[in-house]
Amino acid sequence: MCKELEELAKKLDALGHPLRLKIVALLAKEGRSMYLSEIASKLGISRALAKIHLKKLEEAGIVVSKIIVLEDEARAMRFYKLKEFRINISPEILKEVCRNG
Repeated sequence: MCKELEELAKKLDALGHPLRLKIVALLAKEGRSMYLSEIASKLGISRALAKIHLKKLEEAGIVVSKIIVLEDEARAMRFYKLKEFRINISPEILKEVCRNG
């Protein structure tokens, strides 16, 4: 399979779960980086579940995370931000991607 199709499949797989779509929609609506606990709280889910889904989104290149160390409190916080992405898919586009790849 060509690289472009592999990347598309990874993104579609990551977006193929309703909760992950909710996370993407929340990050898009907020338009800023959000702390893991904040995402979990706003969606009414556990931090552990949010972390699992955010990891899948990060692996697909849909979100990016950044760890910020708070030295005053001696702890680190992981923030997530939505990356700019576009998915444009049609039979013609797939045919062209496969032809070039």
